[in-house]
Amino acid sequence: MEGRRLHAIELMYGCNDTYCPGTALNLSCHGMRIHAESQIVPIDREVKLVLTLADEVVSMRGIVRWNSEVLDLDPEADRHLGVFIPDPPTSYIDYVRRLA
Repeated sequence: MEGRRLHAIELMYGCNDTYCPGTALNLSCHGMRIHAESQIVPIDREVKLVLTLADEVVSMRGIVRWNSEVLDLDPEADRHLGVFIPDPPTSYIDYVRRLA
């Protein structure tokens, strides 16, 4: 199991060229939890993630593995997505490793 870093970074996430703001939390080299400000993405859906790391805009593909709706959380609770990143760019891996 990969080590997770409790760190927050703003990002945009979305499908079909529709993006929403969110905050990436609990980072690992191949995944993250996203606090979703508005849109919940269904499980197994591919999402595009766009974030700025050290003044460089990084875009990568993720796959939603879980969301707060499936966990049957109270509808008033915060929205969250668990995202697997199958092919993380080197700049993202380096960023996560530097958080250790």
